[in-house]
Amino acid sequence: MPKPFLNMRLALLLAGSLSGLACATTQKAPARTPPPEQAAAYFPLAPGWKWAYEIEKSGEKILATYAALQQIGDTVIIQAGEERNGYAILPEGIARRESLNPGDFILKTPIRAGATWTLAGGRATVVSVGEDVTMPARTYANCAVVEEVRSNPDRILRTTYAAGVGPIALEYRISNPETRKFDVVLRARLLGFTRPGEDPLGNQTDGSLPAKP
Repeated sequence: MPKPFLNMRLALLLAGSLSGLACATTQKAPARTPPPEQAAAYFPLAPGWKWAYEIEKSGEKILATYAALQQIGDTVIIQAGEERNGYAILPEGIARRESLNPGDFILKTPIRAGATWTLAGGRATVVSVGEDVTMPARTYANCAVVEEVRSNPDRILRTTYAAGVGPIALEYRISNPETRKFDVVLRARLLGFTRPGEDPLGNQTDGSLPAKP
């Protein structure tokens, strides 16, 4: 799925048979922005952000929308269907809000490949950073993949975040004691998004939300 983030093209070596001289040229692709290390860069939570996902569960696919409603202090409220969830934006990163206290971090600075942090009953690991990930609507640059591994029951949540956009893909797997394998119980992929102030029905070109039926 991931593609190399730096595309190098080497020129052919031209040999002069009569003169015995040879020359080589190398052409580099334009430099790209290095992946950010700040957790907040991978999940923009300013009020007005909206995301639409296709969620696959138990063989069924549904459309789910999420919207950042408001920020109260360091907490942003996300509307997800009938539910509202809180995320704490802290100097160390972004954490799930549990009652009055921050819970587990979903992203923790610095976002670097191999970085880890402790979770309740498990551990999170940054599997990769700086990769391109292609989704149906577009290709997202500078993505970070975070894997949360927990026990009782054994389960794995793998989330791909795109810098400047937020979560673009998610896969949730639970251990099957009979097969001793991890079964996928839920998948989600980003269909589109709008930034604060954008018209969700407008003719965007950067991955806007699909028009309402």
